[in-house]
Amino acid sequence: MDLAINITSPCRVRVLLVPVSPIKKSTFWEKVELVKKFGVVRLGDVTPDLHKGAGAMFSSQVFQEGQMHFQFVTNYKRDHAHLEDFQPHRRIFGVIGIMDCQEWKDKDLSEGYRSFVETLDKSLNLKYPTAVATRCYAFDPTETQPDDTKGLIMIPNVGNMSFYISTMICDFASEILTQFATIAGRIERLQVLESPIPLTYTAHRFEPVHQSQTHSPQPQSSLQQRAPLPSISSPNPQGDQTRPNYRASQPLPAPVPTQSVSSSFLKRASTASANRPPPTKLAPMPAPSPNPSMSRSTSAHGPNSSDIGKTKRRTPGRIKKLLADFYLLAGRLPDAVSHYQQAIEMTRSMTDFLWLASAMEGLACATLLLEYLHADVGHIVSRGPSAAELFPADGQPTSPTTEKNVSILDGPKSTVSDIVEQYTQVLHNYARVSTTASVPIPGLIYAEACAKVARFLLTVHVHGGWHEKVLGLLVQGKLWEDGTEIHPGQFSSIINPTQSQLSTIPRFEIAEWAMRIWVVHLEDLSLLDQIHLMTSMATVLSTIGYHRKASWVLYESTTRMLPLLIQSRASMTGSRDPNKKTIGKSDSGVLDVMKQICEVYGLGERNVHDGGALEAMHSQEETENNTNTVSNNKGVRGAVAKEHFRFGWPALQIDILRQCIAIAEALPDYAAMLYYTTVLLKNMYRHISKEEQIRLATSIQRIVAMGKRTGQVESSVNYWGVNIVSSIEALLPIPRKAVYQHPIQSNIVASAADTSATGDPFIYNPFAQKKDEKFQVTLVQSEMCEFKVMLTNPFGFDLDVQNVVLSTSGVPFIPTPASVIIPANGTLTLRLAGTPEESGVLTIRGCLVKIVGFAEQEFLVDLGQKPKAKDSRERKKDDQSKEEFVKLKQRKCIYRYIYTESSNELKPVEFYELAVIDEQPLLKIKSTSLLHSAVMLYEGEMTHISIELENIGNIPVDFITLSFTDSTTINPLLVNPELPMEEQYEIELFTKGTHVFSWEGSMNEAAQIIGKKVVLPPGSQTTIIVNVYGKRGCTGGTIQVEYGYLERAIQKQLANNQEGATHSPSIFYTRQLYLPVLVTVYQNLEPLNWDVLYLRHNALVSEEMMDKALEDIRSLDINKGSDIEQPVEDLLLVTRQADNDKQAQSDYCLVTLDVRNTWTVPFNIEFMIDNGTDSVEKSLHSVVTIQPGWTKRVVLPVKRLFLQPQTCTQPIPSFEPNKQFVVSQAPKMPPEQERARLQMFWYRESLLKRIKATWRCTSTDRRGVLHLRPSLRLTPLQLTILKKEDMEFIVEMEGANVKKAGHRRFSCNCNDFVSMNVSIRNRHMHPVKLILRIQPVQSYNDGAKEYDLSDKLLMQGLQQVVLPEIPGNNNIVTYRLPLCFLSRGQFEFLHHAEDVHTREVYYDHEWAIVDVNDT
Repeated sequence: MDLAINITSPCRVRVLLVPVSPIKKSTFWEKVELVKKFGVVRLGDVTPDLHKGAGAMFSSQVFQEGQMHFQFVTNYKRDHAHLEDFQPHRRIFGVIGIMDCQEWKDKDLSEGYRSFVETLDKSLNLKYPTAVATRCYAFDPTETQPDDTKGLIMIPNVGNMSFYISTMICDFASEILTQFATIAGRIERLQVLESPIPLTYTAHRFEPVHQSQTHSPQPQSSLQQRAPLPSISSPNPQGDQTRPNYRASQPLPAPVPTQSVSSSFLKRASTASANRPPPTKLAPMPAPSPNPSMSRSTSAHGPNSSDIGKTKRRTPGRIKKLLADFYLLAGRLPDAVSHYQQAIEMTRSMTDFLWLASAMEGLACATLLLEYLHADVGHIVSRGPSAAELFPADGQPTSPTTEKNVSILDGPKSTVSDIVEQYTQVLHNYARVSTTASVPIPGLIYAEACAKVARFLLTVHVHGGWHEKVLGLLVQGKLWEDGTEIHPGQFSSIINPTQSQLSTIPRFEIAEWAMRIWVVHLEDLSLLDQIHLMTSMATVLSTIGYHRKASWVLYESTTRMLPLLIQSRASMTGSRDPNKKTIGKSDSGVLDVMKQICEVYGLGERNVHDGGALEAMHSQEETENNTNTVSNNKGVRGAVAKEHFRFGWPALQIDILRQCIAIAEALPDYAAMLYYTTVLLKNMYRHISKEEQIRLATSIQRIVAMGKRTGQVESSVNYWGVNIVSSIEALLPIPRKAVYQHPIQSNIVASAADTSATGDPFIYNPFAQKKDEKFQVTLVQSEMCEFKVMLTNPFGFDLDVQNVVLSTSGVPFIPTPASVIIPANGTLTLRLAGTPEESGVLTIRGCLVKIVGFAEQEFLVDLGQKPKAKDSRERKKDDQSKEEFVKLKQRKCIYRYIYTESSNELKPVEFYELAVIDEQPLLKIKSTSLLHSAVMLYEGEMTHISIELENIGNIPVDFITLSFTDSTTINPLLVNPELPMEEQYEIELFTKGTHVFSWEGSMNEAAQIIGKKVVLPPGSQTTIIVNVYGKRGCTGGTIQVEYGYLERAIQKQLANNQEGATHSPSIFYTRQLYLPVLVTVYQNLEPLNWDVLYLRHNALVSEEMMDKALEDIRSLDINKGSDIEQPVEDLLLVTRQADNDKQAQSDYCLVTLDVRNTWTVPFNIEFMIDNGTDSVEKSLHSVVTIQPGWTKRVVLPVKRLFLQPQTCTQPIPSFEPNKQFVVSQAPKMPPEQERARLQMFWYRESLLKRIKATWRCTSTDRRGVLHLRPSLRLTPLQLTILKKEDMEFIVEMEGANVKKAGHRRFSCNCNDFVSMNVSIRNRHMHPVKLILRIQPVQSYNDGAKEYDLSDKLLMQGLQQVVLPEIPGNNNIVTYRLPLCFLSRGQFEFLHHAEDVHTREVYYDHEWAIVDVNDT
């Protein structure tokens, strides 16, 4: 039975339309829609009462502008029979039969009418005891069918059929009005009129009393004798006596019939035929029954005389209210208003709040109808301003205020505010019923009042305010115009948001009125009433955008539908009719409701993964929903095309999915069961217990099997969970099988170098974009490759994977199967292998997985779904710009949406692709000359390693190159940038300038990376020789052999050049072999204590002595002898000059160092000294034997050096040309110190180039190089000795008896005039001006010196003289000093020079000595 949830429901006359068999269902519904078009009848068109005319009580001529509103229904149940005495609009006032004449072509129409009358007579007193008028309409008669059946109204399908039908409806309305007068007369003569009693109140409290008084002598009315048919939604009197259990699956019995002392006026006035005249005399009213279930004024202990007296005093006001209801049903609005006002006054004075509130509801309805008819009775307030008046073109309200947010309810008195105020008072009066009566108010009445106001405000809100259109919709009982009506239970959106914004009725106020329905104990109502109220609430809430509340209300309504569905399905199962076992339209409607609930709570088809169950559910509806198929899960598992909105409360979502499964199981709909079970298991596995996961998993196969058997599910669901294949990654091959690509064209490498050189000026730029240097795996034809597959099991039970292989496309691929058990809530890494058969591109789609008990299925891995790593700046930018909170207007819900792409666009699946190249050669190291791959060396020793290679592949090798790494280059010493440059140079030279490994023919660094052309066919062998050097601190290294088949790549390149494809250079691939070598280096010899000494030679050497010394030196051989002493005398003799009259200054200095033998065997050491270009001097060498633990001093004559200033000013070199420049934090060095530091560095380098040392072990014949560099540290004093002077002094004497005894040693006679010539050579690049100072001193044998020589020496000139400017580049200036010695003895001449500009003083290492003899 429909509820009265429209504010104009009290004005509707309910008429039942019933089919007269035989008639087609489609034809019946077509005629029903035709009759419904004439639901409003104007009183002026109604045929007046022929007996009383205008004097009739409900005459249609008194208020001809009035309208009668019919509500044509096709079903009726007397669930609300206890309220029909209280609210007459709930009763059925008429029954109209619909007959199809086309089905009676061969039959007599009178028989059909007769069967209709007989059926009506049998059911009127049972089903429709309140019907007062009946009709039977026969549609579409043929020409051969006579119209001679009395009471059967023929309606032909020709001419103006609408006029004909409207005339028949007006005649039908006239009869109803006549019966209204009869019923009203009976009401007026009532002495006691009782209030309705709630069904649950009667069934729970008065059932025992009713059974004990079954033999009461009081007369019973027809209602009491003939109870309504059972209703499955009524409470169960045999169940819980306090609260009905609406979840029970068994049929529910009918309610206990209720009785009122005024029920006699509900009897039909004519029970035989509609054409019979009404009886002239009314039947007497029965006396009040003492049955406690018949009166609200009766307590549980028996009748109370005071309560009965109160009821009698309240009866006149209640009669006025009922008369007003009938006037309202008859369209006599002024009379209805008058009677309602009288009833309000009378019931208010008697504190009869139930009838008072009902009268106020009727008055509100009559007020709206009068306003709709533009009538004014004098007590109705004028209608409020229309929407156009409230909101003119400028958008500002004209009255009563200028603010936009002013509510209609807060403005001047208007119809909307008046209705809201009236219903506020109505609810207040309903709530006060319990204060004056012992029996509560029927909850249905209170709930309907709340629903009326909610729908009233919703209609005004949706259409933008109060105006004629809204008023018309309220009178028709509609929310929208025809064509836009949305059925209860479905989600809607505001039709015109612009108009809704014009309305100032806030949405929360509408929702507040709708939610007041929950004040009532809905469990006390019948299940159908609960469902109707909740769907009405859902319609209101969803229309204003409160979708979550609407979904919750619908969820509660489906909870109450569940026992009805179970009961209905149980009855169908017991029926023998197979047609009743198919899923009906109502079943799919319930599933649609659940689908909408899931959509709002984040469980929609676009928000969840279903494992392919959605396609199975839609398999039967492909023709109907072809365009609505969800494409996100189309295809195989794992091919997710786009990101979805993910939101919702998991606990609430689980309850909703469980409810969906229960409803689908009650229908049963196996496709829906499968869908919701997979959604629950796949999306909510994190929030459900392990036991429930196992139960859901085991039920899937049962559901699929039963769905196939019934034909609801055509395609089987292979798997019900998430994509267990998380990732697939190709494993790097073992080092000897890895391939590396190289371009053949060298210009490509050059262009790449140019690009890098002209790019970033910084060697290291931390802000530059980093390149992805991840090694790309390349597969080789006909060689097995491995992949790392990560399998994830998010469920609480183990997954037994029977078979898993790689799923590929592209080139042919032979996978290797495997089996595994994935533990519960765990992740497992599995290695899968396979072999590509051809070269090309191999696409890894995913894995083919067969889980025990399910069919094999493909799981795809989409690389596009993996988040890409971003730096902190990009993540911060994305957080600010790409992540926003977006409010969707259609759903009014807040979603977190990341803008990846449009939701309507499919994101293509990105698979893992690998390149497969041609078959490559394969070598192995067959043998080496090493034992256990280890070698022991002395520091500086050089040895050889032979490596034998064998071609074990099917492809020849024609290119081999070697490269090396060692521990000192892999882990180099850290260089502190604050160290002096010379120390940094030493560290870099040791780290990068000294190579541990080299191979044959590699004499320089460039040769280290040059390949070698070989011919090595399959099965052949070749040998490679590698040199190993004993480098201090080296612990090991690796020999890397790189090889390939270059001829094939060259042929491809030539083919490309002939075809003109120069833009795609050929690539050739190489492989590498690695030989790790363990190196142990011991220090055997240690040089230390370097020193440089000055040589002063005065003695002459004969030529024979010089030749003998050179011969002795040449005879020394490092390979001969085990105890060789260094010939120091011979070496010193070489530094002297033979037969040199000039006796020039010696160019030699002595370099001495100590060498210590730290090992246990003696070593022979040979020093090679390169003193110049002369062949004799160049062959100068020295050999010495050092016994174990001994330290020997080595003396080496080395020619003094002089480097040009350009050489000494060069910066210290570096072995890292691209080394980043770092500004030193140390104080800046003065230029003089910087020049001295550079000068010392370069002289040290020159000295190390001249002196070379090698050693040999006499016992083992092992040889090596002795490193002199670490121990050599020059001091400034040593530098002055090693370096030739910048200002060189040359002293000569001239005279008759002057003789030169040696270098700067002269002899002459006393009293002879001689001259001393002092020459100064300038080796600078610039000229200098000097002051020469000469000081003569006489030296005695006892060491005493006399400086006062005034009586012993005569000198012509000055002892301190300014010399002329001396040009640079070895130019000489000579100063001549005449002398005369007056006494004999030994005289010494000391001299030095001083720069007049820089005050720099230049000293000489030796002074001139003159021996004066007697004449």
